[in-house]
Amino acid sequence: MELATIGTEFFPDYELPLYYHPLELFEAVYNTGTRYRLTLVENGTGVLNLSGQQVAFIAPTLFCLNENEHPQIEQHLNLQAESIYFHPAVINSAFTFEIVRGQGQNLTTATDFQDLYYLQPFVERSADFHGAIRIGPASAQRIASLFKALAQELALQRDDSWPCRSRSYFLEVLYLVVRIFTGAQESEPNTLPTGNGDITDVVLYLHSNYQRKITIDELTKTFNTNRTTLNDKFHDATGLSIIAYLIQLRIQLAAILLRDTKLSVSEILYRVGYSDRTHFSRTFRKQMGHTPSEYRQKFCWMLH
Repeated sequence: MELATIGTEFFPDYELPLYYHPLELFEAVYNTGTRYRLTLVENGTGVLNLSGQQVAFIAPTLFCLNENEHPQIEQHLNLQAESIYFHPAVINSAFTFEIVRGQGQNLTTATDFQDLYYLQPFVERSADFHGAIRIGPASAQRIASLFKALAQELALQRDDSWPCRSRSYFLEVLYLVVRIFTGAQESEPNTLPTGNGDITDVVLYLHSNYQRKITIDELTKTFNTNRTTLNDKFHDATGLSIIAYLIQLRIQLAAILLRDTKLSVSEILYRVGYSDRTHFSRTFRKQMGHTPSEYRQKFCWMLH
């Protein structure tokens, strides 16, 4: 499949290597090896296999994937996602996959190196980052609005400025994404070893129900197992106890809301499954090194 937008009335047969896909389900047909992929997960939760690594995610999340990565969805619940596929030449005509992966070898101008900055989340990989970035609701809403504007421009091609206008929307998306990437404190959703289907079911359950009280007894009944077996298998798969995993998930989500919204701390703690402010603040400080208020003052982009 050639993932490009073809000109119609204006610039007939012109091929812009930029393609919008409104219903991303990570089908194999889109793993062409010829495009980067920016995916916005707007709803649901799931487990994505990225180069053999299982990544559990919960909306809203961004996936910044390069041409060599062929994601496969292993499990999901209520998944709603959309993607932009692109060749790096859309950003800079001098860019090839080899040049980008070589971190700018053979580039000569300051502009070239500045443009390379946009592609950091797509090529930088580590033990802690596999291309997935948790985002907050405000950022998700803004990115979704830019996806919509780009999709309309590519579809309507209203005048002879449509390639330039489409590229402008796309660069705006990338600017926001790389800003989130470079400033994120928790860029990676939880990773899991492969071959743990029963535990990924538990993870998806936690991701779908973290906002309410969850007990081990509830989980043993839901998954028809006993407490010892469940705890042992979960710890072997994640390196954490179920309760520790749930606490980490809740605090990470609370941190995103503190960075990305002006919701009150009281509303945020309720949203992520806490009912006692003192307990929430103590747990948050233990996990993040700051009280919720200190964290917001330091990291909330809306305050600066």
